[in-house]
Amino acid sequence: MGVSVREAMGIGGLTRCKVVAGEKGLEKIINHITVMEVPDVIRWLKGNELLLTSLYPIKEDEEAISRLVEQLHEVGSSALAVKTHRYVDEIPQAILEAGNRFDFPIIEIDNEVSYLDIMSPLIELMLRKSNPGEEQKESFFQWITELAMGGKGIPALISAVQQMTGNILTVGSEIPTLEGYFQGRNVARLTRAQKNELKSAKRTIRMQRTLDGQMTPCIVTPLLLNDELCGEVTCWQTKREFLESDFHVLDRTVPLMAMEFLKVMTKSDVEQNYKDDFLSEVLLGQVQENAEMIMKGNHFGWDLSKNYQVFTIACGERPHLSKSGDNESLRYQERKRILMRRVAEIFRLSTHNVIITEQKELIAVLYPREDGSGKEGLLYLNDPQKGAIINVANSVRRHLSKEFDDLSITIGIGRFYPGLKGIHRSYSESCKAIRLGGPITEESGLIHYEDLGIYRILSQMEDWNELEGLYSETIGKLVEYDWTNNSNLVATLKEYFANNCALAETAEKLFVHANTMKYRLQKIEQLTGCSVHDSEKRLMLHVGLKIHQILQ
Repeated sequence: MGVSVREAMGIGGLTRCKVVAGEKGLEKIINHITVMEVPDVIRWLKGNELLLTSLYPIKEDEEAISRLVEQLHEVGSSALAVKTHRYVDEIPQAILEAGNRFDFPIIEIDNEVSYLDIMSPLIELMLRKSNPGEEQKESFFQWITELAMGGKGIPALISAVQQMTGNILTVGSEIPTLEGYFQGRNVARLTRAQKNELKSAKRTIRMQRTLDGQMTPCIVTPLLLNDELCGEVTCWQTKREFLESDFHVLDRTVPLMAMEFLKVMTKSDVEQNYKDDFLSEVLLGQVQENAEMIMKGNHFGWDLSKNYQVFTIACGERPHLSKSGDNESLRYQERKRILMRRVAEIFRLSTHNVIITEQKELIAVLYPREDGSGKEGLLYLNDPQKGAIINVANSVRRHLSKEFDDLSITIGIGRFYPGLKGIHRSYSESCKAIRLGGPITEESGLIHYEDLGIYRILSQMEDWNELEGLYSETIGKLVEYDWTNNSNLVATLKEYFANNCALAETAEKLFVHANTMKYRLQKIEQLTGCSVHDSEKRLMLHVGLKIHQILQ
């Protein structure tokens, strides 16, 4: 059921507008509300419309202006509302005369009244008076589209859908920078299984979820961007049972919700880029004036006058799951962005003001340290909090590995140094821990720089020519021989040392005969001049293998 023009003039924004012509047609019924955005809008009208316009599409066309009311009358429209003082100072006389001639109401829109001030309350009234039907749904979809395009945001969309469905609506968010809209209700978060179900369905599905402590029937629609779940829209069965049309309403509303999420995510990504660029100066040791950097950090809500310890997170696709192609590369980059958001979400409810940044292929976490003092950048000896920071990093890795089972997650932890220069040193060590700690992290996926052993010494050497020279004299010769002869002397030597030089045990591990092991060890000695039975020469081979790891 529609609304008469006379009734409409007493609703919402139209109460501040006035009828300036065609008063005899005030009983015409309005079933639709349309905005004139193009000159040939008449061809798309169905009848019984209230047409809103600033006359901008035809303001230079006198013939179109003079014929507008007649054309609207011919297609059965109900009224014309013109917004003045924007593109026209006053309603053209030709329109006023035609309005009186055809008893077609002409309404002058007050300068302070927006189209949405008129549309929203009128459509709401028509929805209340109508029975569910295709025309009602189309009016509703036009309404919510106008709400979204008008920048009214998610709360306005929620209110509109609630009026249409008669049930409570909530919107959950997987984006750390965007809070969910729960209207004061206690809504249980989606379980991992429910998230996977929504991602697979890609449409509205029935679920049972907890609302205010009670299991409640609901229909849930995934908010998907780039095939990743960034949130969900849930309609709860609190007042009436669901209709088939409710599924359609949610499916049509969710793209508009997703646009709002995309706005927030885009803004967040831009802000994060500024943050990353700023923090790279601190992490790379390019800080000139501490006071200036601390002041800049305050703009981002960071207190860089405090002390921080750094651990970095590296992610790589698991070899058996990786695929080639540009699409997969884009997918991997998107997964990394989502992983960055998940790290932020892990710390969102923490009382610690953790700083998170993406630096090239790594995610760096600056974890606040309340303890510690001393000269800036100097090592905090016998750190009593080493175990605590390892536990934090381990917890982060467990969370990420559970959700991103297609990625291999590795975390490197730098030692703690006070001050901004200390952040640089800690970050540098955390990167080295990831790069050099491969053999140590195979099982745990986590390495503290302090546990690198001899790698700590090798990584500090500035004369790489000496390292490369020692490598060439030892393991380099084995690598070259393996490549030329399709053999595996390097792997044999690694396994031999890993088994504390136990020949029989190593042979068993490598599934070869003991005599084969003896032959290989002899070949290693022949090529390198280093016998595994001589402690000094054996040390050369040990160091050569460590350098091999660094140079890989």
